[in-house]
Amino acid sequence: MDKLQPKDFTLLQQCADLLDLCVDSKEQRAELARRMEAITQHMDRLRSTVASLPGISISQHDQEKVLAECKSDLNEKLAELADYGKASAPEEMSLLDDFAEYQSTVRRRESSGGAPEASGEFVDGRKDDRISGLGAGMTADVDGYITTTLDAEDAPIFSLDTVQFQVPNKIISLTVSNDVLILVIEGAKILRIKLQEAHNIIEASIPVNPVSLRACNVFLDPTGRHLLISTPQGESFYYHDGWDCAKPLSRLKNMEITAVAWNGMAWTTANSSTRTILFGTHDGKIYETELRPGGDAKAKRSDIPARCVAELPMREKITGIAMESFPTRRKQNLVLVATGTRLYQIIGAADLDPRSGDRGGSSVFEAMLREGLANPNFQEIPGMPGPGFLAVHHSETPLRNGRTQTVATDFAWLTSMGVFFGRFTFGAQEADDSVVENAALLPYPPTTHPTADQRAGETNGEMEDIVEHPLSLALTEFHIVLQYSDCVKALSMLSNKPVYEQLVQSSDGTSEALQGLTVDERKNTYWIFSPDNIYELVVTDEDRDVWDIYLSRRQFDAALQHCYNDAQRDTVLRAQADHLFSLGHYAESAECFARTSVSFEEAALKFVDMHDGNVLKSYLLSKLKTLRKQDRTQVTLVVMWLVEIYLGLIGDVEASISTAGSSTAAPAESAAAAPRADTQKQQPDATTVLESKKTGLQNELYALVDEYKAAIDPNTTYQLAESHGRRDFWLHYAMLRGDYSRVVEYYMEKEENVQAIETLGHYGTPEMFYKYAPALMRAEPAVLVEVLMRQPDLAPSKLIPTLMRYEQQGGPSSSNHAIRYLRFCIQKQMCRDPIVYNYYLTLLAKDSLANDESELMLFLTTYGKDMLYDPDYALRMCKRYTRIQSCVHLYSLLRLYEDAVELALKQGDIELAQIHAERPDDDKLCKRLWLKIAKHAIDTKEPASEVMELVRRSNRLGVEDILPFFPDFTCVDDFKDDICVALEDYDAQIQELRGEMDESTRSAETMQRDMANIKNRFAILNADETCQTCGQPLWLRQFYIFPCQHSFHGDCLTRQVVGSCNRVQRRRIQELQSQNTDIAKQRRQLKLAPLAGNKQQRDGKTAESDEQLEQQQRRVKQQLDALVAGECVLCGEPMIKTISEPFIDVDLANSLAASATVGEDDSWAI
Repeated sequence: MDKLQPKDFTLLQQCADLLDLCVDSKEQRAELARRMEAITQHMDRLRSTVASLPGISISQHDQEKVLAECKSDLNEKLAELADYGKASAPEEMSLLDDFAEYQSTVRRRESSGGAPEASGEFVDGRKDDRISGLGAGMTADVDGYITTTLDAEDAPIFSLDTVQFQVPNKIISLTVSNDVLILVIEGAKILRIKLQEAHNIIEASIPVNPVSLRACNVFLDPTGRHLLISTPQGESFYYHDGWDCAKPLSRLKNMEITAVAWNGMAWTTANSSTRTILFGTHDGKIYETELRPGGDAKAKRSDIPARCVAELPMREKITGIAMESFPTRRKQNLVLVATGTRLYQIIGAADLDPRSGDRGGSSVFEAMLREGLANPNFQEIPGMPGPGFLAVHHSETPLRNGRTQTVATDFAWLTSMGVFFGRFTFGAQEADDSVVENAALLPYPPTTHPTADQRAGETNGEMEDIVEHPLSLALTEFHIVLQYSDCVKALSMLSNKPVYEQLVQSSDGTSEALQGLTVDERKNTYWIFSPDNIYELVVTDEDRDVWDIYLSRRQFDAALQHCYNDAQRDTVLRAQADHLFSLGHYAESAECFARTSVSFEEAALKFVDMHDGNVLKSYLLSKLKTLRKQDRTQVTLVVMWLVEIYLGLIGDVEASISTAGSSTAAPAESAAAAPRADTQKQQPDATTVLESKKTGLQNELYALVDEYKAAIDPNTTYQLAESHGRRDFWLHYAMLRGDYSRVVEYYMEKEENVQAIETLGHYGTPEMFYKYAPALMRAEPAVLVEVLMRQPDLAPSKLIPTLMRYEQQGGPSSSNHAIRYLRFCIQKQMCRDPIVYNYYLTLLAKDSLANDESELMLFLTTYGKDMLYDPDYALRMCKRYTRIQSCVHLYSLLRLYEDAVELALKQGDIELAQIHAERPDDDKLCKRLWLKIAKHAIDTKEPASEVMELVRRSNRLGVEDILPFFPDFTCVDDFKDDICVALEDYDAQIQELRGEMDESTRSAETMQRDMANIKNRFAILNADETCQTCGQPLWLRQFYIFPCQHSFHGDCLTRQVVGSCNRVQRRRIQELQSQNTDIAKQRRQLKLAPLAGNKQQRDGKTAESDEQLEQQQRRVKQQLDALVAGECVLCGEPMIKTISEPFIDVDLANSLAASATVGEDDSWAI
């Protein structure tokens, strides 16, 4: 149950002090005084109410209700006062707001589980006055700003709170573990309290005479389930969670257990066993056992075996024992045994893993302890035996798999001369080695509170320092807590100074007789008890000042690890930077300054004055790492400064290299050759070092610009590189930025065209090629063409101007590279741009030799079929450069065969003319072309034999065709045989034609006879012949009979044909039937018309009209018969078309199925 603290009654005066700063007028001060007086009266009532609570016999619920009302009233009054303070000073920040903020912070801390602090004294004698006045919460910075917020860190590290629990009887012993508090009280009772469920108190009894139980030792395992009780009379009891009564341990009779070492393996196990544990006795023996609750919870005794595994060389009371496993060697263990004068340290192998299997009844620690105590490793404190209490502190250590491991880190041992403490360092230690380091003996601090005589008033009131031995101790991470008979002290393990002292007094002002101090290592809570009260020692941020201690020792790395905020970290870094600067370690100092809040200008000027570029470089690099991405301007400035520094340093190194090289060569011819011989041998080493240094600086510079290329100003960087003459850096930065155009222009300006072309080849874009290719083509055409042929994204047509300009510069091989590139584009890249083909053709026409047009002809014949070039343009180019063979081919390609033959004949190339004379598809044109060739041959006085050979080769000319071209007096002896052969051929053709005429005459006569026989064709029918469609007798109506002997009625056949023909045929049949009916009606009307007029004239007109109608009807019937009776519908094409139709109609099948369902005749069902 919470209660009002004394600090709640001091808030009134503090509020008044704060508000006094906020109001100025007399009226406001008068109103403030009135309100303060009302609150003062209310506070008096609250004080009297709270003071009367302990003496009033009311229930706990009622007490909580009264206290809640009191605190509620107080909060309302304070809120009212705060509102008035805000109204009094609306233009400024209210100091009361800061105070109220602090008050809410404190209350939140209390509600979250932190206990309120008890009033007490520090070691310097000052009262705990955290909120005792305005000055305690206000600090002034150098700039004059006053921070009014009261920080929660002003709370003390240690505070002792009284646990509000009414103990039924005197407390004999107390222990806490895993948030479970165990009380052994008079009357042989055990009270078990789960601190998270404090209202649920479990009571159990101890089977011993209540009167005789006045003192006992209690040991609770880390899980809070196993309790071991031992009395000075040698009786031991075991209690497990859930039992109603502790059970005597029959096998531990007549031994007092004074210390227990619990097994760390059981801390996280769900098993009910404690695993293997060790305990020491009053006679210096060490036993090994394992606590198990057993199957029968109602059994009166517990038969748990214990085995004596070791005995100390000196039979002293064991006051403390602990066993710890090595973090990285789980089977290697450390056992610490403490007595009043000695601290034994035993290291050896012991398998505590329960998965190791059954050990066959053997002991775990016996061999290790007996071997270790045979030649013991111990620390002895001479003199009288001390308390001997041993405490070990554990910390959570992170593992690689993300989990944590509990590892022992520190220990402390109470001796007669002080506290012996140190740290554990676990490694590869074996037996006889030590795991303790930085061990020290800290004398007990004197007690500053009044002695018993002074408290009784028998002295003049002067304080005297009293040195007494503590009864118990506990370890925190950085402090040693000592428990005396009436007070509690805390010592810093870092500064070895007392930091806390608390006198514990009862309600009547007398000193409490403290009996023990216990630690809950699982929850890191600390508990002290007396026969009547329980106290909790609250530890709040004990490492808040650790950084300052390490800083005073100049252990800067450790101080940085324990800094709470940026301000502390900045203080440490400043001190470290100044310290390194004073030692001359400027590079390390620069790195520290970069991480502090020291202004950039101040730190930079400090290092600029050093006139050392490396030091300034180190500072700027470190400062650059601390800048954020948002600080673009600062990043740019720092990076540009660094670039300039790097360029200067590289220049200095190059100057040193030049100096070293000249000094190496100059003394070679001097007179003192011998003394300089060693120098000359050493110079190459110095030059090598300088070259290595230069390379390192260049790599650092390149890495810098690579990382911060977005923040670098390009123009400034280029100017810096040019001013320092750093061509390599200039090119590197341009390449890094992707400014390849600038790189190419740079190489071209330096007339390093090959490097420019290589840069284009690796990084150039098509636009860059189009821009720089004209100039590079003039300088290095072969190299450029090689690069161009490796660029698939280029448009060859856009490079035509480059090639044309290259061609215009002339030279014996000026066109070779252009032709090579265009040939590659056409043959390899499959370019289809007519511009490229036309220009390639132009270059071929120009470059071809007069007697060798093979390449040009190959191009024309290969790509002429698809017309990828312009034939008219090609013809003009070939004419310009007199490429006759190509012109002839182009004439032929344009179907100008006569021009092609004439041009070939004009050049006297009869063979070429013959080739193109065969190309036309028109035989007459071919014959005409061959006649031209023959005439040309005759006109050019070719021998008659060659002319006749030409005629035979043509396969179109005869002797008669060329005879007119010969002169009148030409001798025919040379081609007489040919004339005879021609005449014989003509005679054979005449005979062949005559035979064909006779055959045609016979065929005509045969056809006339067949037509005459058709009129007399007939078929024999039986009298019972029926229609193939309707099955009725055939002779009842007009019918058709086919040569296949199938017969049909005319109307039946018409219906069947109409049903199977297409829509156009169906419509035509219907039209013909309609015309036939109409004609028949007209003829009938003519015959039945009444007689009128001249009978002769009427008879003549009727006969004439009837004949016309009969002829029309005959034509209609012929057309109708052709459509209807053209072929049999059962064995002709109509039947073949019905092969895909089903044999049974779908509608018919459905109707048959329906009739079957109603019981009708199903003889047709399938």
